[in-house]
Amino acid sequence: MLRKDILRNQRDFNSVYKKGSSRGSRFVVVLYRKNHLRRTRIAFVASKKVGNSVMRNRARRLMRESYRLMDPKPGAGYDIIFVARKTIIGQKMKDVQKSMFGALKGAGLIGPKNPAK
Repeated sequence: MLRKDILRNQRDFNSVYKKGSSRGSRFVVVLYRKNHLRRTRIAFVASKKVGNSVMRNRARRLMRESYRLMDPKPGAGYDIIFVARKTIIGQKMKDVQKSMFGALKGAGLIGPKNPAK
């Protein structure tokens, strides 16, 4: 993922949290909002509710890798935040990928293709 494709500013996060929409699945919650740019910016978040720092970092790595392998990806023009749920602890990447795909599909950000390559 390129540096410009990562959601970083607190103002952008607050905009997605306050004015965006959300869609939940078993392991993740997807928050999204149109950004009127030619690219989609992504962020992966795991709160302290998920566990200690080791568990939170693993949750973020699982989400990041699942998104990287996802095909198709959401179209351009969105800010998307993936928030890990506590249920993500101890899950396999395939399960997390299916959960993320289902949430994105339910939000209408991607079509009905296969989530895994």
